[in-house]
Amino acid sequence: MDLDPAHLRSFLAIVRYGGYHRAADALHLTQPAVSRHIRRLEEQLGEPLFARRGRGVELTGYGERAAGEQVAQLAAHDQTVARLQQAGSGGGPFVLGAIENIVDPILPDMLAAMREELPERTLQLRVDRSLQLVDGVARGEVDAAIVSDAGDARGALEVGALTLRWWATPALAALDRPPDPLPLVAYDPPCGLRERALQRLEDVGLGYELAAESPHLTGVQAAARNGLGYALLAAGGDGLRRVAQGPLAEPVVAPLWLVLRPEHAALATPLKAALWRATARRSLPAAA
Repeated sequence: MDLDPAHLRSFLAIVRYGGYHRAADALHLTQPAVSRHIRRLEEQLGEPLFARRGRGVELTGYGERAAGEQVAQLAAHDQTVARLQQAGSGGGPFVLGAIENIVDPILPDMLAAMREELPERTLQLRVDRSLQLVDGVARGEVDAAIVSDAGDARGALEVGALTLRWWATPALAALDRPPDPLPLVAYDPPCGLRERALQRLEDVGLGYELAAESPHLTGVQAAARNGLGYALLAAGGDGLRRVAQGPLAEPVVAPLWLVLRPEHAALATPLKAALWRATARRSLPAAA
């Protein structure tokens, strides 16, 4: 029996992200496509992998065993493919991943460091969510990534910090105290920045109502710019003003992590230095 790696990837994404819809978003697939993958897997294996639980799903006993078996199998498959691709293309491009909140501030310095350290390799940039980039490193699709949430990545290094502030339209930002419950604009889950926003609201004693959510920075900024609510971001963009008074005036500092493929461990020092140069000159605080 040959199990399609794409079907296994869909299965493990549902396990990791807690549902079909989130798994589809993470894999950049439609939900019906993910559902087809699971049906085909269950047909091949002859056992159900998930059981309905309210509006969601949970693993069956068989599904739990299958998940444990398939994580290692899929990782080995992806690593083999990545090694063969690199060997067949003279090394292939060096793929640098970054979360979209920090691309503009750090990109020139990071690319300059990569060109100096790996002059024989072409460079490729991948902008994505933290967990997708961490997964990409584990699968061999990304060589190095700067993320705000390293998850359970082995050897992740804390290399700096990202200063987050609350942003809204000028009218909302000018209020002495934001409304309670606060209309919140956030990334959709799973997202470390979203969790930090919720934690800060809890810390200052504000309730919230989810006004809008998006998987991308542009969507979050657009919703806030159109007056739907407040967003916790590294930068606001056109039409937004930073909240400078009241309980949301204090910034939220989130650590930045460097995740590397094991064979690129020697790049940790020059990448950290490049990030320090970027943060020293721009709005990000200095790297640790």
